Amino acid sequence: MNFDTTASRFLRPPDVARLRRNQRRIQAQRFLKIARNVVLAAAAVVGAIWAYRHTQSNERFAVRTIEIDGAVHTSRRALDLATQRYVGLNLFQIDIARVQRDLGGLGWVRRIDIEKKLPDTLRIKISEREPVALVRTGERLLYVDEEGVGFAELHPSVGDDDLPLISDAFGAELVRTVTLLRDLRARDRELYSRVSEVWPIPPRGFAMYDRQIGAVVYANDDDLVSKWRNLYAVLQAENNPKIQYADLRFADRVIVKMLDVPAGQPVARSDS
Repeated sequence: MNFDTTASRFLRPPDVARLRRNQRRIQAQRFLKIARNVVLAAAAVVGAIWAYRHTQSNERFAVRTIEIDGAVHTSRRALDLATQRYVGLNLFQIDIARVQRDLGGLGWVRRIDIEKKLPDTLRIKISEREPVALVRTGERLLYVDEEGVGFAELHPSVGDDDLPLISDAFGAELVRTVTLLRDLRARDRELYSRVSEVWPIPPRGFAMYDRQIGAVVYANDDDLVSKWRNLYAVLQAENNPKIQYADLRFADRVIVKMLDVPAGQPVARSDS
């Protein structure tokens, strides 16, 4: 008689004791793994608490040095007054946002980047505003940046007193005039340097005193550079005569009012 030994092998009853031993071993391994993770986590928490308390109370981390870089026009005295309150404080307890607010109130300061250098140094990097013009505010002359913000009073030892002067401009008109000067400086610095004073004329126009020709130039903000260059070409062709004003607000012509034209005579006109 033949027996199927393969089938009989799979039909044998399992070893219950062996299975129970394997299950206990697996459960023990899982428990040890969980216990190990709990111990490591607890150690990390305890270490973090110890490190936090140590850094918050240790005098070794008291601020002794404040390094300031990038301040060209900002008064060193004003910077010292704004930062001296942080000397002696724990480096880890200093509120960066508060330092930025304190220094941000200084006129020339546009942006502040702060770094804490262990163990006792606070590094401050200042980016200053760049003036594009002066603006008249009552009896005061303020520097104004490319965003139209008047931020510091004109001072002989600070900034550039040869900037264009913006007069009779407030709010949106001030911003519009600053935008004109900013764009002019970016596109043609030579023309920008010739503007002595500028007045906005709503809704789109401007009156600008050209120090090169000694006269007022009226213009809109569109295609300003090419029209202004055409004006110089016209005057050069006429042997650079003295003029009262020039008007560039027309599409296809440059209008020039000569100083020596008798009253009642029409204004001289030249095609651009």
